Amino acid sequence: MSNIANNQVVVLLARNRKRLLTIAAVSAVLSTIASFVITPLYRSQAVIYPSNVIPMGTETPTEQMMQVLQSDVVRDSVVRLFNLYAHYGIDTSSRAFRSAMSLEYSDHVSIEKTQFESVVLEVMDEDPVVARDMVNSIINFFNQKSKLIQKQKSIEVVKILSNQLAVKKAEMDSMEAVLTDIRQKYGILDYSLQTEYATERYLQVVTQPGLADRAKFVEPLLNALKEKGGEFTALNEHLWRIRGKYNDLKEQREQAIQDVEKTLTFCSVIVAPEVADKKAYPIRWLIVSISVLATVFVSLIFLSVYDDIRGLKDQVEA
Repeated sequence: MSNIANNQVVVLLARNRKRLLTIAAVSAVLSTIASFVITPLYRSQAVIYPSNVIPMGTETPTEQMMQVLQSDVVRDSVVRLFNLYAHYGIDTSSRAFRSAMSLEYSDHVSIEKTQFESVVLEVMDEDPVVARDMVNSIINFFNQKSKLIQKQKSIEVVKILSNQLAVKKAEMDSMEAVLTDIRQKYGILDYSLQTEYATERYLQVVTQPGLADRAKFVEPLLNALKEKGGEFTALNEHLWRIRGKYNDLKEQREQAIQDVEKTLTFCSVIVAPEVADKKAYPIRWLIVSISVLATVFVSLIFLSVYDDIRGLKDQVEA
């Protein structure tokens, strides 16, 4: 069946070769003229890599970079800076002018992730300088938006750490007050040293003749240590641990405050955008080739159908 079909195509081509050549020539001329009517576009692109980007959730730094680059904030900033409504000839009085801008922007701006976790940022425009400047502006607006996101996150961290510090400070003050009360009422300053001293002194006075009456000077301290020593020791150890946590939180808050105030760049430009010296679109030879092939193909189908109809008509008349 395939051989028969191929033979039929060959016969059809041979029978209509002059006609098809004429059609192809006309198509080539018309498509060439049309290709000159199309406004040429110039390409400018950059390859960027995320840096200092803190991923949120399961997103990678590159995926988060893509989200920001494709955000409405970045797009609208570029639209305002370059007055793209006028540049693309969009009527802002129409009801769907925002949708029209989104379509035009997506047609002229391409943002794609590579297999190496970098991002290729590409802009096509009829003005090669505008194309280059738009790429640089998108990168700048990305840095601004990323800085704002990082700053907001750092401010939230500062607030959380400040609240935790306030809780720890209140806890420390409460324990300090209890310990101060014990020191003032019971005279306990250092449980270990005072216990060792009081025990040694008490044994000394009760075991030596003539010193037993001096035990009354040591017994109040021993009784105080016995009554409040355990509580004093527990509070003192707990206060030491709380003070350590408080200092750690304080260091974390100071780092968060530095994060709020510092200025970072959130992407590294691997390949910087340039002003193109050669148009990227349209590719005239490709337009002409596709137009000629499509026209010849459609003509072949039409001629084949015409021959079939004519053959059926001849059979009916016979």
